[in-house]
Formats: sequence, C-alpha cells, structure tokens
Amino acid sequence: MAATKPTILLIPGAWFHPSTYDAFLSRLQHLSFPTAYASYPSLNPSHPASADAAADTETVLKRSLLPLIETEGKDVVIVMHSYGGVPGSGAARGLSKVQRSGEGKKGGVVGLVHISGFVLPGGASVADGQGGELPGWVKQNEPSPGLTMPANPLAILSADIDPPVAAANASRLVPHALLAFKSPAPAPAWTGPGFERRLAYLVCTEDEAIPKFGQEAMMQGTGVEWAVREMAGSHNAPFLKKADETAGAVDAFVEGFLKLGT
Repeated sequence: MAATKPTILLIPGAWFHPSTYDAFLSRLQHLSFPTAYASYPSLNPSHPASADAAADTETVLKRSLLPLIETEGKDVVIVMHSYGGVPGSGAARGLSKVQRSGEGKKGGVVGLVHISGFVLPGGASVADGQGGELPGWVKQNEPSPGLTMPANPLAILSADIDPPVAAANASRLVPHALLAFKSPAPAPAWTGPGFERRLAYLVCTEDEAIPKFGQEAMMQGTGVEWAVREMAGSHNAPFLKKADETAGAVDAFVEGFLKLGT
C-alpha cells in the first residue's frame, strides 16, 4: 500500500441521514483513510421538482469531487451506497487517475466501489433498473408531492439490525425526490477510459431493497469486470451492523486498485 492512502469519498443512499455512515467512516479513518462525505440535491430536497439525477451528479462533481482532485490534487476512491451509485459513477467520468496521470495531472479517481447499489447505463433510471416501476414499498408523493419515503423501513432496509439501532436510524430518514428515481442516469465512468479492473462491488446477500439477484444482474449487464465480495446482511448492515467488515472490504478493494498502478 502507498504511504498515503487515497481519500474515500462517500456518496450516500436515498433517505439516509449522514449519521447512518458515521461508524463506517470512523473505521476507515482508523485504517488511515482520509474521508469525505458528499450530499446532493435530491436527498431531503428543497426543490424536488428540479432534483433529478443530472443535478445530483453535477453537485457531487462540482462541490465534492473536483475540489478534492483539482484543488487539492488528491487521489480518490468513490464509495457509493444504493442510489448514490448514480451520481457517484456519473461524477467520476473522465477523471480516472490513469487518464489524468497520462495527461500529467495530479489527483484522480483510483477506483469505484458500490455497496448494494445501482449500476445503471447512461439514459436508464432507477425505475428502469427495477422493471420500469419503483417497488411498492417506495411511497410516492409522500410526505408531499414530488417526494418519496420508504414504507416499513425496518423490514426493508434493516431487518437484521439490532432493533433500537434500526429504529433510531429509521427515525432520522429524510424524504428523497421522486424525480431522482425517474430521471435518466448520466453516462457512468465505467464506460469511459481508465477504470478497467478498478471497479468493485460489495453484494449484500439478504438485501430486501435491492435483492442479491438484482445487484448481480446490474453488474452482469455492464459487460465489464468487477471485483466482488459478499456480505450476509441487509441493505443497512454494512454501516449499522458490520462497519468493521465493510471498512476491511473497502481496504482490500483499494489495495487491489493500487497494485495495478497507473
């Protein structure tokens, strides 16, 4: 491993309060990773009618990723949970460490890590990735028009989490813009240069929100190679139950990326 590890930029999933990821980010910091957190407009939106996937991607790019790469010259690994895979992968396009190094530029995206997340081709929406419609447990136009909330989040998102922890997390869920789920995803980074063998996926085998077969089908649909690990757990288990294991998996993925060099 390099003496200085790349910065982990976390892109959160829909509805989740930042505190969902506190334990995970803390574990990464104990492994000597600098960390950063990126929010985006569709998460607890002020203007849900304009909070689409493109706006989310642009915000992640301009407010989080470019400052790390262009201003600070840092190497970055983007870790994406759930819906976060849409803006995260789109924002990374054209910014691979391999490509930038070849251009004589400092900093760049070393690799991409999805955790039980959406891997979509450009032009497809989250709804498209689920057969054209959002699943029934996504309550649409609640608590007000243009917003969504998950029905029965304890069962869908956190079935294997200690009940008090799961309940506390559920109490902090925030609305997510419906438009983000129904608008087309921008072209993802993995269709461009510099990300070959620098893509990783942590599959949650007991996920009720994005079932294992769906996670695997999305990867297979890309036609590119992924480093894959499995975790026995729900959608939120990587962060609320198995933060140590998740951080260790990310560390291993990053080590694999770095061994490839630039």
